[in-house]
Amino acid sequence: MNEFRVHNFLTFYLPPLILVCLSYAFLNKDSRAFIYLSGYLVTYLAIRLEIHHYSNRWGYHRDPKFVKTLVVSELVVLGFLLPTIFTYSTRATLVRNILIYLILSVGVFELISLEYARLNWQGCLMLSISLSIVIFALTYSMLIPSMFVPLALWACLVVRHDLKLYV
Repeated sequence: MNEFRVHNFLTFYLPPLILVCLSYAFLNKDSRAFIYLSGYLVTYLAIRLEIHHYSNRWGYHRDPKFVKTLVVSELVVLGFLLPTIFTYSTRATLVRNILIYLILSVGVFELISLEYARLNWQGCLMLSISLSIVIFALTYSMLIPSMFVPLALWACLVVRHDLKLYV
């Protein structure tokens, strides 16, 4: 199967797959998996929205470098950092963790925008595989990182194919 077919397959089947896993986590009362999978769904929808804005040329979305940086940073920030912070927060630490999240989000975006010239799609893929290994080490569950990998692969293929949803 070539990468174009994988790209189109993931664009079409990733949301139903995330929703099925989300309902599985809800029915099994696995709150950690439910939070992570909700973050993955939000990440997918945010990346789709950025691509929609890029295709309609709204605001800063006319620059493909900016949108590619935004796609990779949304994968890291919304797909990894936000669910991890929400999973390990209590009522007492929620506000502090949200402030840490906001600071780290800006830092991640700046780091990715500075390293954009060296960040190709293989680098994006290696970053996402390493994040899925970290997710596995944090959660001890195969469901959560196995859903992050197709999301990350889809985001990397979107970056590689010049921000097109269907190729």
